Amino acid sequence: MNPDRKIMIIGGHGKVGQSITKELKNYSLILAGRNEEKMKSFIQKEQLKAEICVMDILHIDFALLQNVGWVIVCVDQENTLLVEYCDKNGIDYMDVTANSEYIDKIHKLKLKGTSKIMLGIGLAPGLTNLMAEKFVQMYPTEKYIDIQLILGMGEKHGDAAIKWTLDNFTKNYNHRIHGYMRPFTKKNKMESMQKRFYTFNFNFVDQHMLNNKYKDKIFTTFLGFDQSIITVFLYWANKLGLLKLLKYKKVYNMAERVLRNPKIGSDIFIVSIQSGKKSLYAWGHDEGRFTGLIAAESAKQMADPTLKKGIMEISDILNIEDIADNDLFQLTLQKTTEFHISKAKHL
Repeated sequence: MNPDRKIMIIGGHGKVGQSITKELKNYSLILAGRNEEKMKSFIQKEQLKAEICVMDILHIDFALLQNVGWVIVCVDQENTLLVEYCDKNGIDYMDVTANSEYIDKIHKLKLKGTSKIMLGIGLAPGLTNLMAEKFVQMYPTEKYIDIQLILGMGEKHGDAAIKWTLDNFTKNYNHRIHGYMRPFTKKNKMESMQKRFYTFNFNFVDQHMLNNKYKDKIFTTFLGFDQSIITVFLYWANKLGLLKLLKYKKVYNMAERVLRNPKIGSDIFIVSIQSGKKSLYAWGHDEGRFTGLIAAESAKQMADPTLKKGIMEISDILNIEDIADNDLFQLTLQKTTEFHISKAKHL
């Protein structure tokens, strides 16, 4: 990241983007997005110094990227034109998407390798990858490794996160070992904080990234919620075919409204890496803000001029101890192989 060139944060006024923007406030920033008024309001409220650029991620005017040395994308995309442009023009690139299909598209590109391209940043992928890497170091002979993620129903997620989750309840996906899988059909469970949580398979990209990296191991990711009754309800709704109703706009919009204004649950998140009786845990609060903080920390690490160019993952620049030693995350590493993430400090 050249300090003389600007950082463009696309979607920097959204839930995750706000945390990234505030953490990088001492850099020369450009906030890009479709809603100029929301961007202005955010900048004024937080008393930030940043330029504003009205941009539609689906129809980018690449002339707007003049003098930009770094792009951080906090919204989902439908094509790879932006990352290809960045690669051709030496602009470093980071994407916080959890979309496995999109990340796979990037990996299949024939890139020139003139810039750094960072993928898999956030909670899952991101923290889950770092914990899985630690688990492999601790237990190198374990072959079947489950990644389990519990999300709090009380968390106010951003629009992009809500849309991605709802869309993936109705999409089958391909697992390197298990083959073609329907979401929320393979059952699992975890015990943490003196509670039992049920989880079911879901198409988080971390499992695909890790399966490609460790050919001798099998990673599978499972999702559940802090309100077990909701998790079980979704399982039976899926089994009975009711989740197919999300394909209808009225039902989809109603589900969006419920998730946008939650009435039950907390903002906790829990991550578990398990193989048999061996396990590693982490928990914390405010998943959206945590994603922003880990993305901002990754961006700072990417400024290292000695780093290789080309596609990278979070484990190429950080490990779980780096986060544990960072007071911003208030992460405590214990000998019991449990990571405790308390609520991060306010910026």
